[in-house]
Amino acid sequence: MDGAVKTCILNSSCNINYSTPNPLSGQIRSMAATRSSPATLEWLRGDLHNHCEKHELVPEYLDGVAARLDFVALTNHAQKPIFFEQHRMIEQARALLPDLPIFFGLEWNAPTGQHACVIFPPGPREATHAYAFSKAHDHHVEGSDPSIDAALARLRALPPAERPILFFNHPFPGYWSAPNIDHFREAGGNQVVVGIEAVHGHQAHERAAGMDPFTYPGGGLNGLADHLYLQHQPFALLAHSDFHVHKQATKYDYPPGVFNHTLVGVEPGKRDPAAIFAALRAGRTCAAQGRWLDLIDCSIEGIFPGATWRDNRSRAGELTIALDAGEDLDDIELLGSFTGAGSPALLHSFGPRKAGRTELGFAIPPRARGYVRLRVTAASRKRPIPGPDGPKLFQTSAIFLDAS
Repeated sequence: MDGAVKTCILNSSCNINYSTPNPLSGQIRSMAATRSSPATLEWLRGDLHNHCEKHELVPEYLDGVAARLDFVALTNHAQKPIFFEQHRMIEQARALLPDLPIFFGLEWNAPTGQHACVIFPPGPREATHAYAFSKAHDHHVEGSDPSIDAALARLRALPPAERPILFFNHPFPGYWSAPNIDHFREAGGNQVVVGIEAVHGHQAHERAAGMDPFTYPGGGLNGLADHLYLQHQPFALLAHSDFHVHKQATKYDYPPGVFNHTLVGVEPGKRDPAAIFAALRAGRTCAAQGRWLDLIDCSIEGIFPGATWRDNRSRAGELTIALDAGEDLDDIELLGSFTGAGSPALLHSFGPRKAGRTELGFAIPPRARGYVRLRVTAASRKRPIPGPDGPKLFQTSAIFLDAS
């Protein structure tokens, strides 16, 4: 399955066996074929948070990336002198891998002291914009203006084709907060401030691997992503390596695409930077830990993560799930809310499944409001050697439900 990019194709017929209805959570169904819809998606794998601080290490930084990923961003720390040479590294990287979208990014020391990544679309002024932003607004650059409103206004003012995206990095407990994120979204808008890391990077390190991904504030139930989903705001769930190639000699970490990675859903064949940015802005993403699962389908009658299913005022809607698993699964869960109020919850657990193809259906109750998202857990805790063992999750962003 490594390196495979799956296309989600929804066919024209279905044969559904109903189980006993549950009035609270909907009807659970086992499907013999995937249900009707004209829509298709291709899921591309990427890593948007990693580092290379030495020009001569760019080939090592990119070693194997083209086989594992469909896009990558270089995001050096924006206050360091080497960051202002990053355009040369990007130029070298694009010469080495001319067919791979390679984005110019930065890890920003935000005004409130936390880290966020800012990724610019490719273009002749990408480095100019990135360097100017760092000098003007990085918390650790002397003479800068560490103001959320000023920084985000600068990004919003860029021409649409040059406007970057921003997401929140490693939101471990106590780091990012819901009020912080609300302020950033209000200042930057949902076309700039687009997502959050669902799980921590550095997963080959004992400390990071020991963080419980089920309660991690990024993607954990009732965490920061759910805070926005309850507001009916699309928000990308992401997973990245936070790889530092220049530290490999002293402390190994997983290179880009080996373990943590993000998937973005695009129209088949549209693998260009604009399509990738559009998917991230739409919240059409998955956060993956490992290469043990391919998502074939997760949709409500052709409505995919990031979008809203509205035809539910008088009838149940069919949520379709189709997976190809290279390992046994411990659980397949639906998280979210059918009321759009209160705390999100575990809506349903499908339980364990054997490796191979799994196809499931679930009835969304009539007049449901809120959202639903998918979380899949591998049965095995074995991770790529030499990293420590630990949980392995696959999580989608939310599909919204609107009965208005």
